[in-house]
Amino acid sequence: MKEVSNAVIIGAGSIAKRHSANLNSLGVSTRLIDIDEIAHIDTILQSGFDVGLVCSPNCYHIEHCAALAKFNIPIFCEKPFYSSHQGLQALLGLVRSTNLPTMVACNLRFTQEVKSINPSTPYINVYFGFNLKKWRPHTNHRDSYSSHKKYGGGILLDAIHELDYLSYKFGAIKNLFYSKNKFSNITHDTEDNVVGRIEFAKGTIADFTLNYLSDTYLRYFDILHKNTLKRIHFDTNNSYMYRDQIDYFIKQIQRGKEAMNNFDEAHSLLSALNNPTVPPPPQ
Repeated sequence: MKEVSNAVIIGAGSIAKRHSANLNSLGVSTRLIDIDEIAHIDTILQSGFDVGLVCSPNCYHIEHCAALAKFNIPIFCEKPFYSSHQGLQALLGLVRSTNLPTMVACNLRFTQEVKSINPSTPYINVYFGFNLKKWRPHTNHRDSYSSHKKYGGGILLDAIHELDYLSYKFGAIKNLFYSKNKFSNITHDTEDNVVGRIEFAKGTIADFTLNYLSDTYLRYFDILHKNTLKRIHFDTNNSYMYRDQIDYFIKQIQRGKEAMNNFDEAHSLLSALNNPTVPPPPQ
């Protein structure tokens, strides 16, 4: 099996530090590149790494994935895969031509709640909400990337995990439509609420509500089971999903096998969101 003993992480925020700790617990050493070192990224990457993680703001994901791909370093990218198409096709072409292992964060797939979903269910209603002011308590929420379009913010991309696990469980999307709304001043210029529906090719219908406004953290789904909607709340102490996710990717690299939610798969979902069946109303 291929050895994976050292990792480079582009970014030094909370999720980067979480991934670093999990990799260390798996016996993988880590090197974090913070914003002050980005100008020297090529020099740093030349020293060689077995895997690279992109944990920078959304608007830089493609640029930083491309930097890793140039050095043929397997890439784990935080969600969303991208918020702008600039450089996307060149990155996808490079990754495909070199068969470079890739994966985009999809940690909810590793929860018991998502594992319990019956792919044959005809209906599911998904909800995620949490007040943006409480997401990062030590920073000004209006200064965060979530609050600004130019940085790839907005609840639709921030909560893409919900749509990811729906497409993971139910497959190809037939129709998708949603409404993006800004009901408050909690963000600078991004939407704080999205309501929509996905009709899957296999027949399942999924409704979803995502927002930055809920006073308390709420993440659940209502799933139709024996003519009754059963509500399943996600365990708020499910930090194991992050470790299981990165452990899975490391093992796929070691085995020389393709990982779930590779760049092409993640691109497919974002393409559906960017091209809804019924266009969202103008912002």
